[in-house]
Amino acid sequence: MLKRKALRKIIITSFSVITILVICILPSKLNMKENYLNPKIDTIFVTNIGTTDIYLLGNNNYLTKTSVVLNDEKPQEKIKRIIEYLTIGKSSKIPNGLKALIPSSIELKSIIVNNGIATLDFNEELLNVTEEYERKIIEAITYSLVNIDGIEGVKIMINAQPLVELPQTKEKLPEVLNRNLGINKKYEINSVNNTTKLTMYYLNKIDDVFYYVPVTKYLNDDRDKVKIIIDSLSSNYIYEPSLMSLMKEKTELINYEIENDTMLLNFSSDIMFNDSILEEVVYQVTQSVFDNYDINKVVLQVNGKDIVETERCCGIKK
Repeated sequence: MLKRKALRKIIITSFSVITILVICILPSKLNMKENYLNPKIDTIFVTNIGTTDIYLLGNNNYLTKTSVVLNDEKPQEKIKRIIEYLTIGKSSKIPNGLKALIPSSIELKSIIVNNGIATLDFNEELLNVTEEYERKIIEAITYSLVNIDGIEGVKIMINAQPLVELPQTKEKLPEVLNRNLGINKKYEINSVNNTTKLTMYYLNKIDDVFYYVPVTKYLNDDRDKVKIIIDSLSSNYIYEPSLMSLMKEKTELINYEIENDTMLLNFSSDIMFNDSILEEVVYQVTQSVFDNYDINKVVLQVNGKDIVETERCCGIKK
């Protein structure tokens, strides 16, 4: 009898211990499983990582816009990393169909950032670039670097001496380079009168991915730039077969106005695709406007109704 009571106490005690262990351990295991299936992102690391736009050579020989990841570093470090992306053989993280264009023999000797101006000193190999690529290299460097917050212009030096002209064509360069330099320049003029310079964004499709290609055009057209932009993007004819626009041909800009730092663009309903405006079309229009007007916001309307707005600093808001 005593043995039975002792055995019963042992069984009850053992069961109680096992139950307590299950209660304590199981939630922990469930939490581990939940964390595995739904991992949480450490916001410390996320906030220290950002992207910036750089310009690489596309399969159609146009400088093409793409985004790369850069740590939240000092401007000098960002510039160094960007030049590595632009230099042949220096980075393996380049999207398919795009390529770097600065020869590996060109060395970046120093970087100085002062009052918003980035001064880059290269070795003499920059003077040996072929005529085909000398301007593209300067454009790629300039347009990539002015995307960095706080960088408003770029100075190019060769062994501490300013680069005042392109080595092969002898085209004069301004002391400080910025977006006024132009990119992928095209001349469609037959007279020096009524000449307009503007930059607009087209699309290039590579491996089922759309990339944006800015083109600076010189035209004999004295209309407002925004009207030229919309007419060009909605045209069924684009001079370069490898570039395209997804804006429908019948799209009409009914009217537009500028209020403070905002441009309102009122379109006909032909701009819509399935009750919305394609993101690619929004980007083509707004980036073209931002590159040609000193404003901070663009609002796209359809028959007077606000559809989508884009801020220069923050992207698309619907």
